[in-house]
Amino acid sequence: MRLNVLLILLCFGQFALGQTKNEKEERIKLSEFPLAAQKIVETLPKNCKRVNFYKETDGQKQSFEAKFKHKGKRYSLEFSKEGIVEDLEVLTKFKAVKTNVKTEITDYFKSTYSKHKVIKVQKQYVYNSNIEASQFIANVLSQNSGIAPNFEIIAEVKVEKQRVLREFEFDDKGTFISFRTINSTSYEHVLY
Repeated sequence: MRLNVLLILLCFGQFALGQTKNEKEERIKLSEFPLAAQKIVETLPKNCKRVNFYKETDGQKQSFEAKFKHKGKRYSLEFSKEGIVEDLEVLTKFKAVKTNVKTEITDYFKSTYSKHKVIKVQKQYVYNSNIEASQFIANVLSQNSGIAPNFEIIAEVKVEKQRVLREFEFDDKGTFISFRTINSTSYEHVLY
C-alpha cells in the first residue's frame, strides 16, 4: 500500500515539475514571422497602435506573438510556429469580469490557497478554424465575436508558507482548468 502511494506521489511530482512556465520572449521584426502570420497581421485595423512582434519559446514549444493597442485596450495575438492563429487575448481588470464568473474564480482561490493576489487578467479568445482568421480577429476587436472567453490569470499564491507565481486558466464560467508555475526569470515580460 505504501509503495503504491509513493509511486503516485512520485508521478504527481514529475507532472507538477513539468508544468513550470519557462517562457523566453524576444522582440523581432514582422519579416521574421511565418509568412501566413505576416499576412494575417497585415489585416489588422490601421488604427492599431504600438504593434510589436515577438518570438516566444517555452520549453519545446515555439510561437509568435503580435502585441498591440486598439481603442485603448491591449491585445496579444498568438500564432503557432507555422503561422496559424491560436488565440487573441485582451488585457482586462478583475473587477470587470462578470460577477458570477468572478465569484467562481474567487471561490477557487479561497478554497485552494490560504492567500492569493491577482496580478494580471486576460480574456482569452481561442481561435476556431470554422471562420477566417481575419474575421475572427475583427469580431473580437469589435467585441462582437459571440465567443465566450476563457480567462488567463497570473496570481501570487501562498503554497506551503512560500509565495509562488502561477498562471491559471479558467473557462468562461469561471471553472478552473489548469495552472502552471511561472519561473521568476520569465516573469518580467508577462505583465503585458
